[in-house]
Amino acid sequence: MKPLLVAAGVCALALPAMAQKRVDLFFDVEGVRRTGMTSGFTPGITRFEPQFQSGGGVGAGVNWFLSDRVSLETKVAGLGTKARLRVIGSDFVGTADLGWAQIYPISAVIQWHCLEHGFVRPYVGAGAVHTIMKNINRKLGAGATGIHFKDPTGAVVDAGLEFSLGKRWNLVADGRYVPIETKTRTTFLGTTSTVNLSVRPAIVSFGLGYRF
Repeated sequence: MKPLLVAAGVCALALPAMAQKRVDLFFDVEGVRRTGMTSGFTPGITRFEPQFQSGGGVGAGVNWFLSDRVSLETKVAGLGTKARLRVIGSDFVGTADLGWAQIYPISAVIQWHCLEHGFVRPYVGAGAVHTIMKNINRKLGAGATGIHFKDPTGAVVDAGLEFSLGKRWNLVADGRYVPIETKTRTTFLGTTSTVNLSVRPAIVSFGLGYRF
């Protein structure tokens, strides 16, 4: 998936030099919820299970309209989510509160706008997202000194509504979901334990856009 993001980034940089219908710059507030998670671990050693709760943050991006109905949106968001860690040994189970974990999804989505004009314009889209998960470096107990996440890349589907506020401004309500399990390998510093996480997040956002 990473080559797709690189290609999308190249296209995004080239688009301003091309003829497009319009360019929207937008900012939004976002909420994120984990909709499913599975994990695989190495048996025979102390088991660590990171758990992410609902959270939120802010985002910003640019939407290039190639026509009245087709656009390319590139977006970066900064999200915070409460994280906990379950530690499972041969004769004990414990839980550690890790505080707020920081997550930075970077996405590129091709959108199809169902209506060419009007006060309300629904749209759907699909693309790719690369997620940067900031390391949690703190004493975790059982000999672990921190967590290292391998940043995952996956597919994303998108749908929303655009509300026109005039010639320049608009409101956007958007929801996006990673339907294919986004896998990341997690290691626990100071131990030999690793875990493969598969997380399917859903992100809802509400924002304000300015049309150039």
